[in-house]
Formats: sequence, structure tokens, C-alpha cells
Amino acid sequence: MADFTAEDAERAFLDAYNMPTGMPKHEALERAARMSDSLGHLPLGVSCRVAQIDSGYHLARYDLMLSPFAWLLAAEQKDPEAFNEYEVHRLSWSHKWIFSGLMRDPKFSLEQVQAVLGQLVDRYGSRGFAVQPVHGARARYAQHVGDDAALAEHLGRYLAAESGPMSDCASCVTEGQVSMLSHLGRHEEAIAHGFEGLTVDTGCSTQPQGILSALLWPLLKAGELEKAAHAHTTAYRLIKDDEITSYVHQHIRFCALTGNLARGEEILRRSLHKVTAVQLPSDEMAFCTSASVLLQRLPDETVFEVPGVGARTAPELRDRLTKRATQLAKQFDARNGTTSSLDKLTETLAREDYPAVELAVPAAPVAAAAEEPVVSGDPVEIAESMVTLFDHGDFVAATRALASLPEDMDALLPPDLAAHAGIRRMTTGAVPFDRARFEELLTALPPDIALRHQARVAETFEDGLEIAERCLAEAESDHTRAIAALTLADIHNNAHDHEKAGEMIALASALDVPALRGHVGVDAAEHLARQQDLEGAYAQIVAVTAGEMTPSARFNGFRVRLRLETLLRKVDEAMATAKAYVAAFPLPERAEAVWHQCAAIQELDQESAHLAELRDAVAISRVHLSDGHTAAFCFTLSAGYVQTNRFVEAAEVLEESLRLLQPGQEDLRLQVVFRLGQVCRQLGELPAAERHLREASDLLPPEEIGRRAFLLDALASVQSRLGKHEEATASWRAGAALWHQEGNLFEAIGSLVELASNLPEDEVTETRAALNEAEALLVEVEDQQEVTRRKAEIAAIRAWVHGQVGEFALAMKQYRDAEALVVSLGDKGWRVFVVLKAAGMLLRSDDAEGAETEARRAASLLPDDEQAGNVLSVLSEAMRRQNKPSGTDPLVRELTARLD
Repeated sequence: MADFTAEDAERAFLDAYNMPTGMPKHEALERAARMSDSLGHLPLGVSCRVAQIDSGYHLARYDLMLSPFAWLLAAEQKDPEAFNEYEVHRLSWSHKWIFSGLMRDPKFSLEQVQAVLGQLVDRYGSRGFAVQPVHGARARYAQHVGDDAALAEHLGRYLAAESGPMSDCASCVTEGQVSMLSHLGRHEEAIAHGFEGLTVDTGCSTQPQGILSALLWPLLKAGELEKAAHAHTTAYRLIKDDEITSYVHQHIRFCALTGNLARGEEILRRSLHKVTAVQLPSDEMAFCTSASVLLQRLPDETVFEVPGVGARTAPELRDRLTKRATQLAKQFDARNGTTSSLDKLTETLAREDYPAVELAVPAAPVAAAAEEPVVSGDPVEIAESMVTLFDHGDFVAATRALASLPEDMDALLPPDLAAHAGIRRMTTGAVPFDRARFEELLTALPPDIALRHQARVAETFEDGLEIAERCLAEAESDHTRAIAALTLADIHNNAHDHEKAGEMIALASALDVPALRGHVGVDAAEHLARQQDLEGAYAQIVAVTAGEMTPSARFNGFRVRLRLETLLRKVDEAMATAKAYVAAFPLPERAEAVWHQCAAIQELDQESAHLAELRDAVAISRVHLSDGHTAAFCFTLSAGYVQTNRFVEAAEVLEESLRLLQPGQEDLRLQVVFRLGQVCRQLGELPAAERHLREASDLLPPEEIGRRAFLLDALASVQSRLGKHEEATASWRAGAALWHQEGNLFEAIGSLVELASNLPEDEVTETRAALNEAEALLVEVEDQQEVTRRKAEIAAIRAWVHGQVGEFALAMKQYRDAEALVVSLGDKGWRVFVVLKAAGMLLRSDDAEGAETEARRAASLLPDDEQAGNVLSVLSEAMRRQNKPSGTDPLVRELTARLD
């Protein structure tokens, strides 16, 4: 006799059932099953085995499902009454899993697979289930064994068949069908079918990532590269933390074949546990194959730390995984009596790359932006050329020449040329500026040339005014005098002594040095801008840039013109200037122009219209600027994605910005984490949204009251959706208080209304308190239309509260008040919404007749078909509760037709 009771066994089962997924749960269920067997407790044994099958499925361990499945089939023959309705359903449902598991493991014979498929067909047929899952199983079998003719036949039936109680969810069905269509080369059909399936939200935990992963290959085949990029980015964001499903394998291969090796390597590194821990042989073969495709393309020196294996170079890991994939393919082919698996493996490993696919975060410089070569030749001739080029304002060519003169070669140059080279290295930033060394080098130059160099850098010194004035007084040439005058103009402008600055610009202009005419004109425009004469400055810069200019003057001319067009909100002109600015110069000089271009795009809110330019900016910055610059460009690019509702791409690029941020970029970090919190909220990634918004709150200076209030409102909405109602209440109330403190009563009311509308149903007192506070503030708001709008919102919420506590008459009065306010606003759609809310409340009060009347009135008010489905739903339910037939009702038929 067992030393435990039925109650002990049932308790053991319930304890095991409530454990988290994992082998401990599965083993606990097995122990409970043995206890039920010892007691002869057949119903409990059934419950244990059904739970074991579910456990094995979630572990991707089909081998663990076989024994309980066989036991259940035998128990069903022995005593069908031991199964409740749910357990009968689960047994029939799991039959598909068993078939799939046997097919995906070559240790089971083809005869066993065929037998289980036959049993599946018989079981579903005898119970009158729809044949769709049967056609799907037969199509999968044909695809697995490489019988394309049979696949096409069964796929046709699979596509045409109606779903039934044993069918997978509509999205999972679509995923399988897309994969089969793509396998048969019917790529356009696969794409159309897949995107149609994406319009349906079944709530399945494996969707939409499953459909999107299946769509990768037909999209690439069809050349739909932008859609393929979006499919990859969206799907991978949903599966990147999934350590079980095989979707990630497709994304490793996708990155390998589309020029995204760095991302593919990142994904592989996150998946290295699969080298030794993939459960199903078919999944292991898929992982080994996809990883091998990537590893073929990575540098040989790339090293991976493989769990349980150790460090392996890319070739070593590739060799291991390719051999394993080949071994498994041969096992499947031996089992199936075909060469299909090995043929597919060979074809996949030999596949050439698709055209490069640009993802959300550009990873490399654009191909067309080739840097000009460094100059070669006699060092003395190069040095002489460098001096001439700098004097004539051709800084691009001059910098190329300077880069060709390594510092250790200066001893081979004449002293004056060596001095020129050393000074230019410091003034161009090629080496750190050293004032003592700079002044030592000046002694090797003629006095007037030395003064010219001193004048150029005087502005950077504390005694710059005295230096520049001395340079002007002692200059021997007009060229040096003009440079000194321009430096003095900058110094005086910075000190807000615009009159003296104007005198210096006039002097430089009067000297009329041909090589400096452009610089003088640009400085004159900047001088006017500093005095807030933006229109005058713009007229000046337009005139200057229309004439002949040296390259260095033209570079500054573009910069000033772009800045003025941005300040004057001349959007079209600014974007055209920015484009010309970037096109006018090679890399690396172009990188600075790109910086100014991005600043203008951001300030003028043109991100969505210039995504291509922003993507190029990120790519260029990765090579020619700092990580901090790239972080800023990524942030600007994210705005373009947000403005075009591409929130997944926005999240990706914001996370890259966060990774690249440097010390000293705290304000940018605040902007990044706040926007990332908002984007994560939009994507439903609520824990991440809360984390980022909390960080933003910590970073935000307390004196920025309005920004803090706005942030608290956003944080409250996330906390509310997470079920953290106390924290959400505190955040909304704090936001309302800050809005009030800043004098923005309308936003304060908005925070309180949001609080009231999001409180739990049982928080009636708190809801009413928030509404009372909002109404008290309304008397101070002057905009009567906004007052009316808020009053309508408050009345509708009060109606809902009354309905919650059973005060239905008061609820109807408030709904009527809300409707009257909405009518005065002329918002027809809102009016329908309020009337439907009233109808729903009447249903809750068991007044189906009144609900029907309200629903019919809502139908008569419909301005369009947007809410027709909601009206139809309420009307049909109201009629059902009165036992009225709805199928022949004219209004029901009309609404149904409008939906079709």
C-alpha cells in the first residue's frame, strides 16, 4: 500500500503544475504521475501526462513527450471517461507535436513518422475536425523529404482549407504557408500572403516574429531590401532573448548574406550556447548551417568563447559546426531515403551574398565616399607645395600634402619648411598644440610670415588681443595685416564690441588681398549676424558665395549660409545648401560638413524627409569622427524613424547611441534615454520603458519643471500599464503639481484626467478625488473650447464611476452631459463613442432594451465606418440578451455590409 494519499498526489501535481518551465517541473510532474499510478488514480494520471506533454513542448524536448503521449492513447482506449473535455482537446492537439517531433529527429524511422501521420489523419477524421491541419502536416512532411510535387499538391489544399478547432492560430498557419511558398520559388505569392497575415493579431507568443522570419527569404529573392531589413529588425527584436526557438538561426544567416557581418557576429555570440545545447536535431542542423555561413565570412582571427568548449577561432568553430551539420544532414537523408538535406546544406553553404541590406543603424561608410590618396614625391617639393596651398586657401590639398610629411622627416627639410610643417600640424590638430614649441618654430621663419602664423592663433590665447594688435602694427605685407585684422574682428565681436569689429573688417576689405576676399566676405556676414541683422547677413553671404572663393573660404561660406538659412527657417534653401556643402568636399573634410548638415536637419525638424542623409552621416562618422559624434548622429536619425512610425528602427538606433555616448555628453544622454523610453513604451516593452524614463528623471535638472512634468506623465502611463498603480498615481500627481507650479493649468488638468481614467475599477474614491481637483483647476483656464473638451472627458469618466458602483441613473445623466459637450465641440466620432459607452453601461445594468436603443442611435450618428464594428458588437449583444434574432435585422445587415 502506498504511504501517501490521493490528496498528497493531487497536491504534488498542483505544486508541479505551478512551477516555472524547466526540467525540475518536468521531473516533478513525472513523480506526481507515478504517485497517481500507484494509487490507481486514472483521472489524475491523465492530468499529469497532459501536463508533461505541455512541459516537454515548452522545453523543445519532443523525446520527453513520447512516453506520456503513448500512455494517454492507451488510457483513452481503456477509459475515455477519465478525460475531461480540456484533456481530450490537448491530446488531439499534441498529436501534431508528436508528428513534428518525430519528423525532426532522424533517430525515428520514416515508418514511425508515417504511422503517426496516419494516426493523426484517422483521429482528426473520426472526430470530424476540419482538415486544414491534416493538409498542413502532409505538406510539411513532403517538404521535409524533398518531394516538391507532393508539397505543391498539399500546400494548395492547405491554403484553400478552412480552419477548425485543431488548427494552429491564423498567424502560425500563415508562417508555415509562407515558408512553403518560398521553398517552391513562389516568392511574390509568399510576400503577399505573409503581409496579409501580418494584419491579423492572434495574440500568439511566436508571432509576428515567425511570419517576419519566414518572409526574409522571399523578400530578398524579390529584391525588396527595405522590407527585408524591416522584417529582420522587427523580428529579431522580439526573439533576441529567446534561447529555445530556431528563428534566430535564420537571422544569423540573413546578416551573413546581406553585408551585416558585425550584427551577425553579435547575434551568434548571444547564441553560442547552442553549439552544445540544441535539443532537436533539425534545429541543431539549422543553427550549425547558419552559423557556418556567417563564419565563412568573418576574419580568421575572430575568436569566440564557446560555453563548455572554450576559445575557438572562426575557422575552428566553422569546421566544427559544418562537420556537425553535414553529419546530421546525412542522418536525415539516410532515414528519408533521399539526398534532400545534404543538397540543401551544400547549396546554402555555397550561396553567394545578396545585395547589401541597410539596417536601422548603418555600420560602414558609404561606398562612394572614397578618401583622396596621400601625395607622394620629393619631401621638399611636397613641403613647398603645402605652404603654397595653405597660403592660397586650398586646405583640402594642403592637408593631403601635410599628411605626406611624417614628423620624423622634418630634419631632412630646410629649417623654414620644417617650421611650416610643424606649425601646421599643430594648427590643424594633427598634433597637440604646444605654445613653447610653436614660438620656437616661428624663429625659423621670416618675421612677416611668423607674424601671420601668430595672428591666426592669437584668438586662442588669453593675451590674444595684444598679440593680434602687435601683429597688425608690425606686419610688413597686406596679407598679414588682413589676417591680423580678421582675428581682431573676431576678438572684438566675442567681446560684443561690434563697432571695433566692424572697423577691422572694413580694414581687411580695403586691403583687398585676393586670397582672402572670400574670408573677408564670410566674416562680414558673421559680423552682421552677431548683431542680429540676420536678413542683412544672409544677403551678404548669398552674394559672397555666388562669387569666386578659395576652398577654405567656400567651406566657411557654406557653414555660415547654412546656419543663417536655419535660423531664418528657410527650409528648402537650407536643405539645398547642406546637400551642396557635403558634396563639395572629400573625406575626411566632408565629415565636418556632415555635422553641420545634421544640425540643420535636426533644428528644422526635417529628419523624416532626410533619412538617407542621416544614415550616411552615421556611416561617415564611424570612420572619420568620434564615437560621441556618432552617438549624436544616431539620436538625430532616431527622430526620422519616430516621425515615420518606424519605432523598432528608432529603438535600435537609440540603443546604439546609448552605447557610444562619451563622458561630457550628459545632456545628450538625457535626450536619448527619454526618447528611448517613449519608443519602448510604443513597442510595448514596458519594463525597458520604465527603466529608461527613470534614468531620464534622475538626469533631468530639478529646475527644468516643464520637462520633468512631461517626463512624469510618460512614466506614469508606463507604470499604469505595468499594473504599478500606486507608483503611477504618485507620478501623475507629481506631474500635475509641477505643471501647476509652472503655470500650465491645462497640462495639470490633463495629468489629473489621465490619472482618473487609468485607476483600477475599485479605486472609486481616488478617481473622484482626481476629477474634483481637475474641475477645480478648470475655472482658471481661459480657453473655453479646451475647458469644454476637458469637461466632456471628466463627465464621461464620472459616468463610468457611477456605473461601477451601480448608480446607473447618475451614470446616464453624466453620459448625456458628456454628449452635449461633445456636440458643442462638433466632434462626431467622439459623440458616437460616448453614446456607445452609455449603451455598454446599460448592458451592465441589465437594461438590454435601453442598450439596443442607444446602439441604434449611435449607428444613426456614425460619420464614417471607423466605429461601425463597435456599434455592431453592442447592438448584436443587446439583441441577443432579448432573444431577438439579429441576422435578419436591417441595421445589423447594413453594419455588417459596411464592415465587409
